Amino acid sequence: MTRDHGMDGKSVLVFGAAGALGAGVAAAFAAAGAAVTGADKVPPAAGRRLDAVQYEAVDVLDDGEVGAIVDAAGPLWAVLNTVGGFAPARPLAELDQAELTGQLELNLVTAALITKHALRVMQRAGQGRIVHTASRAGVVTRGNGFAYSVSKAAVLHLAAMAADEVRGTGVTVNCVVPSIIDTPANRAALPNADHDKWPKVEDVAAAYLYLARPDAHLVNGAALPV
Repeated sequence: MTRDHGMDGKSVLVFGAAGALGAGVAAAFAAAGAAVTGADKVPPAAGRRLDAVQYEAVDVLDDGEVGAIVDAAGPLWAVLNTVGGFAPARPLAELDQAELTGQLELNLVTAALITKHALRVMQRAGQGRIVHTASRAGVVTRGNGFAYSVSKAAVLHLAAMAADEVRGTGVTVNCVVPSIIDTPANRAALPNADHDKWPKVEDVAAAYLYLARPDAHLVNGAALPV
């Protein structure tokens, strides 16, 4: 990947950097010349860390910790949120309250706290990019579990509301909406699928890079399917 994205030297914060998607997003931005901080509850093991990425531990469900890591990132250009959880389909008559609460926390509450603090610093600076991760399950109900689907639909609504708040400023808020991504966890969950046809992490990461570019300033409130 060449450094022609306008990201050279820009401070970028990737939440969920220890996961397969987050690691791919961090790698894409580092290759584009950004100064990348990777944040996760447990940073990746030494053998899985990228030399060009600085890693920090953060509990993304802790308002104070999220605010502190955003402030520590310095003049922040982009925040990429790849944090999230998954729950399989089950009939609504068998709804598990704890599962529903957990999915809302992992997908919506984390995204809301990240948005809160990213907007706090970006609106003051008059520039910045926020990119969240939703899911096709948030717009297509059939075949998906309610807990996961509704939590991802809420992320889309959050991004749309945040985009309305910043419309006309130098800040944008968008969502990447994957169908499925070729990761070890997804392969294990669906061992009989045709994995060769699944979108690869590096290809999905390119969507985050596009939405974070300075010249993508007219793209705001988008739900970009990949």
